[in-house]
Amino acid sequence: MNNSNHRFYVALLALLVAVLPTPAVTAAGGRYSVVRKAEYLMIMLNDAPVAGYRILPISKEGKYSRNNYVDLYDLQGREVTEDFPADHPHHRGVFWAWHQVIVGDKHLGDSWECRDFTWNSLQVETSNRREGLLLRTRTHWSSPDYVNDQGQEIPVVREETNVFLHRTRSDYRVIDFQITIHPLVDGLKLGGAANDKGYGGFSPRIALPADIKFWSVDGQVTPARTAVDAGPWINMEGSFHSHDSTPSSIAIIGHTTNPAYPDKWILRAKGSMQNAAYPGQHPVAVPESKPLELRYRMVIQNGGHDPKRMERLSRQFQMTR
Repeated sequence: MNNSNHRFYVALLALLVAVLPTPAVTAAGGRYSVVRKAEYLMIMLNDAPVAGYRILPISKEGKYSRNNYVDLYDLQGREVTEDFPADHPHHRGVFWAWHQVIVGDKHLGDSWECRDFTWNSLQVETSNRREGLLLRTRTHWSSPDYVNDQGQEIPVVREETNVFLHRTRSDYRVIDFQITIHPLVDGLKLGGAANDKGYGGFSPRIALPADIKFWSVDGQVTPARTAVDAGPWINMEGSFHSHDSTPSSIAIIGHTTNPAYPDKWILRAKGSMQNAAYPGQHPVAVPESKPLELRYRMVIQNGGHDPKRMERLSRQFQMTR
């Protein structure tokens, strides 16, 4: 091929690349990037936010100081979680916390209400994988209610959490949470609210639309004041953004290795979080020899409730180890 023909075909190829549309799955399934500051880490895709992690504590007028939680965004880069909501200012993004953190007979603050409790961030790192991006954190829990002879807080838990963001598909994104609680002291116990609600554990605070509906394996679920038995997953459907003409949905799936699988669900149609309630109002011991592991999957979806998709993603999650 002579030089003039070669230049012609190169120019033609460039023109075709410029005018032909890029397949949606290619654009959606691109590589995640990370923007990190001392206090906060943001995960991006195609210049749009995907998820954020709070590294250093933030408070509101000196109250509700907290960190170690995740903010989530939909496929259009719009935030779907809430932080410092007016009705429950201690709620924050996707968080995991308990009213009752006990060592021996001593109650240590309240990690759910962000009162007299400290999360000391020791390690926060990310790594790109072929299938997505892994966020790994290591955090010590402590409280001013449990100190040594010098008045220094004694760490009672080493928490190791993995958050894996799978490659974004054209109409949904899967995010897996693995939270491991390693006691550093004898006599650690965890419990939810000391009432029949018993809320505590894995808790996404989602900005809820007025037309919210809850679905699970057996169909639509009606929230109750206390935890309900609804199976291994919950899918929330509604107009999460008022200008959208079609509903979108956000799911939470529990893993079969969770200690109380299938989890009981505290569901709220307005002004609150959704909670895979564990262990309930009665505290359970977490021995040093057997760390507590909790695993959940969240699915951010452009479309409404799709039961076949939910069953498929739930089955796939149960096969992961």
